[in-house]
Amino acid sequence: MHRSSDPEGGSNLRFGLLGPVEVRRNGRPVPLGSPKQRALLTALLLEPNRVVSIDRLVMAVWDEEPPRSAVANVRTYVNRLRGTLGDGDRLTARPPGYVLTVHPGELDVSEFADALRQGRQALSAGRPETALRRLSAALTRWRGAPAEDVPRSAALGPRLDALAEQRCLALEAQAEARLMLGEHADAVPELRETVAAHPTRERLWGSLMLALYRTGDSAAALAAYGQARAFLAEELGVEPGPELAELHRRILRRDPALDPSRPAPVSEAGPTPVAGPGSLVSLVGRDAELNELVAAITAAPPRPVRPVAVHGPAGVGKSALALHAVRMAAPAFPGGVFHVDLRTLPRPGAYETPARLLGLLGLADDEIAADLDDAVLQLGSATAGRRVLVLLDNVTDEGQVRPLVGVCPGCRFVITSRMVLGALDDVDHLPLAPLPDDAAYELLVRLCGRDRVDPEQVRRVARLCDNLPLALRIAGKRLAVRREWTLAAFADMLACEEHRLDLLTCGDLSVRSALDLDYQALRQCGGTANGSALALFHRLGERGMADCGSATAAGLLGRDRRTAWAALGRLADLRLMKPIAPDHYRMNDLTRLYAMEIARTAEKPANGNSAV
Repeated sequence: MHRSSDPEGGSNLRFGLLGPVEVRRNGRPVPLGSPKQRALLTALLLEPNRVVSIDRLVMAVWDEEPPRSAVANVRTYVNRLRGTLGDGDRLTARPPGYVLTVHPGELDVSEFADALRQGRQALSAGRPETALRRLSAALTRWRGAPAEDVPRSAALGPRLDALAEQRCLALEAQAEARLMLGEHADAVPELRETVAAHPTRERLWGSLMLALYRTGDSAAALAAYGQARAFLAEELGVEPGPELAELHRRILRRDPALDPSRPAPVSEAGPTPVAGPGSLVSLVGRDAELNELVAAITAAPPRPVRPVAVHGPAGVGKSALALHAVRMAAPAFPGGVFHVDLRTLPRPGAYETPARLLGLLGLADDEIAADLDDAVLQLGSATAGRRVLVLLDNVTDEGQVRPLVGVCPGCRFVITSRMVLGALDDVDHLPLAPLPDDAAYELLVRLCGRDRVDPEQVRRVARLCDNLPLALRIAGKRLAVRREWTLAAFADMLACEEHRLDLLTCGDLSVRSALDLDYQALRQCGGTANGSALALFHRLGERGMADCGSATAAGLLGRDRRTAWAALGRLADLRLMKPIAPDHYRMNDLTRLYAMEIARTAEKPANGNSAV
């Protein structure tokens, strides 16, 4: 493990969870004590620099009914860890629990996540060399299964499973980068080893099949499909998914598009066909919205031709809907179809959007104008006389797209955002809501397998997921992999509010992370309304309240009704609450649990009761 520098000359600490739990001081391992003490350290390291309540630590350490002395035991373990770390300021009491301070470069999980994010962004931008370097660096952080020497409690298990899922995502992206670079023969032995270790990962099987086919061994590629199909049927009781089955058909007919001399499709942006984060997600219950969006995209005179903005709360499936619609409409745009995810831009401002588009159109970095107005003019010239379709994904404010709308007559824009971009002129708005009950039921059944259906429990899980497609997909994926979990058992786990957000995390899919984007946007904005909205969100979280009107909000804030209305309106703008009647706003249950979590971990005055 790499060491971090300490500018003040104190001891260097390194924390490791990607394998056996370890702490190194000045490069040397330090003893971590009993399995329960290591479990407590693991719980703290999974949430570095955040308060972890004593109740959550107890649940992490004791999977069975905790002893009556559990709280006292936790305090003993904390004191021992303080001595082990040799730095009294590292592990401090902060009501209602403890916080472990971890500096940049000290935790392998954070370093892995950063390198994985950079690698996937490079892959999305069509830079496979950079992607392979970053992804390989990410994977070298792993020394074994996450926290493999710590007992898996119901509290720790889902979080550690999520880390293992991220490792698989890195392996899949690494394989994709190697194939994009043409390293087919070299990739085969490594891919065989990888699919043997992770035989339920269909993307890895697909990469192995493609690598074998491109080395001229089509028989081995077809045999690999047979092995994947047999394993999935035996272990999971399912057939291969549509992407793997389609690759099998293309290999059978020797599709010329699989020729290794052809450039591999990029996953973030590029000419038709568009691929991206939603490329493998089947839409359920969205037929009406999909048809409406495709009709708006392909509209021709005399119908007005305007940008279309899809908006809705976190996890409602905006990007998946837009990607499907864009792919369906792609034949009408011979000039190219491009997808720009603004979340992947280093500084997603007004200039970065046209600059990224110009890069996708083939301009080198030094050819792109450094000024916003000039870059927009360049984009207009580059798309003049062409029918171009552009998906601008995860827009956070009107300023990111206003310079482009109406200035590039050759471009048709589709926009996804959480907020209603009401300040844009001449835009068709398409709101997206959670799925109806029947569609939520069908989506969950498709993902977890019809052989396991217990209708009452499926509906129960869907309700606990608030019918949000993101939460439903995570629940379905977890159930598909964890065949030992019955639907009733999983519903019981979700019913525990303390663990629901932990359970609704799978690899890079996370309900908590999706909600965190809205919360961080609120924190970073200034102004009285935003400050009042942030305070109100904390007050509601402290009380576990979902419903609120202006009178209640005014009481919680200690302010007048006008300030309360502004705060509620701001929370509604960010989709952290929803207006359901005049002067009546409500959080969905997952947002309420997130608000409670934020309230528990928010810094509190030092004169409160200490945890010790």
